Amino acid sequence: MIVQSLLRKIDEGREGRNQGYSMGLPKLEGVIDGVTKQTFTVIGSDSGTGKSSFMTYAYIYRPIMEHIDDDNYRVILFSLEMSADMVFVKLLSTYLFETYGLELSMKELLSRKRAYRLSDSNYQKVIDSLGWLEKVEKHIVIYDKSTNAKLVYAFIHKDLEKLGAFEEEEKHIKYKFNNPNLIYTVIIDHIGLLVPSKGNTLKQEIDLTSKYLLTLRNICGISPVIIQQVNREHSNVERFKQKRTSFSISDLKDSNGPAEAAETILTLYNPNRDKLASYRDYDITQLRNNFRIIGVIKSRYGDSDVEIGCNFFGGINYFKELPLPDDI
Repeated sequence: MIVQSLLRKIDEGREGRNQGYSMGLPKLEGVIDGVTKQTFTVIGSDSGTGKSSFMTYAYIYRPIMEHIDDDNYRVILFSLEMSADMVFVKLLSTYLFETYGLELSMKELLSRKRAYRLSDSNYQKVIDSLGWLEKVEKHIVIYDKSTNAKLVYAFIHKDLEKLGAFEEEEKHIKYKFNNPNLIYTVIIDHIGLLVPSKGNTLKQEIDLTSKYLLTLRNICGISPVIIQQVNREHSNVERFKQKRTSFSISDLKDSNGPAEAAETILTLYNPNRDKLASYRDYDITQLRNNFRIIGVIKSRYGDSDVEIGCNFFGGINYFKELPLPDDI
């Protein structure tokens, strides 16, 4: 049985069905293979660094854009920081930039900016984008209420029942998607905002959630993505000055349960926040707050301790990999 299962996976690879989907970040994709089936990912950073923007760009916007007209990508987002409306505003900001060259932040799209109103011409661009947003809505389900491990599991399980079938085979539960090409991504943003169920600490709730996601990954082939805070006090500026990896697994806050379950751990670091003049030979005095380092600190199937310099434009949730410092 195991041999036949392995051969089936190899055959699927030869047919191109094991390839990851685009994140819009080719260097990073060269390390972790993009958004892949049955892969558990943790994205860690400190508050205000752009974790949610990175997740939105790399795990929602880009793969949906690649599969906007087919049914091969689906996202379940447990958005514990932002309402569903705000998630769609972030996606719209990126789309308007790529489609029309408009840099309109959430504050500008919603006319929250003081003494500012969205112009008629820009409003018309929003109207023209509604058809795209309706297509996006077919690929993503957003749960934006308080939740815990059991509710997360029940919500995912109910959705999976619509998309395939659970079967018991030789005392084991098996699952098969109706669409074998589907990559099914479950995102929790961020896991530290789970509400512990009665009798559980936050750590226990996080660990239980990780175990549920791991089980569903193994049985159903889902791809969990967990957003997690790091302990800022663990972030040693001297370590950064010595050009050592931005964060370590031990920096992750509240629990190491997700890190232990994950195949891939990514981090996001802003050297400007630590008032560094340079990092990895990038001139932070010039790049300032528009620079981020994406770190790969765990990659079960590839290289780790890799760092990639990126431009980051927070208002439109946009990331673009930079050349090496000497090539800028």
